[in-house]
Amino acid sequence: MAEWRIRPRTPADDDRVRAVNAANVPEVGPLDEDRLALFAEAAPHFDVVEVDGVVVGLFVGLVEGMPYASPNYRWFVDRHERFAYVDRIALEPEARGIGVADELYARFEAWASETGRPVVCAEVNVEPPNPRSMRFHERRGYAAVGELAPYGTDERVAMVEKQVPSAT
Repeated sequence: MAEWRIRPRTPADDDRVRAVNAANVPEVGPLDEDRLALFAEAAPHFDVVEVDGVVVGLFVGLVEGMPYASPNYRWFVDRHERFAYVDRIALEPEARGIGVADELYARFEAWASETGRPVVCAEVNVEPPNPRSMRFHERRGYAAVGELAPYGTDERVAMVEKQVPSAT
């Protein structure tokens, strides 16, 4: 694979962002226009992964205090005063297994530490299962702290967290 780079998302990326996200459902939730607009305006981290000028991945990181109705996000709001939350990471198959996800997470965890957010939170599908994501999070030091059936269906997610030291 060619060299890859991470950069902030721009409006010109949105068609590719939607396509990459759609190719990763159900591992990530759908990305409709309202959610895309919310992330574009309020997410402190809305990054894309680019290879040879083509967007092949996306990362959305949020924090407390956002007007976001996701039941998974709200679960962490009820649990923590300050936190950083990985809403989604989606990669094309050719961008997997080469360190892109680790770099995205490392950057976000460092930013959380620098901004005084003591915990980074995410969720991983349990049903339907996503063992690749669970292994990734466990390897990065995340631990399951709960389980949620957020939509009243058979879908279940493990709520995972990682404590990060404060850099402040």
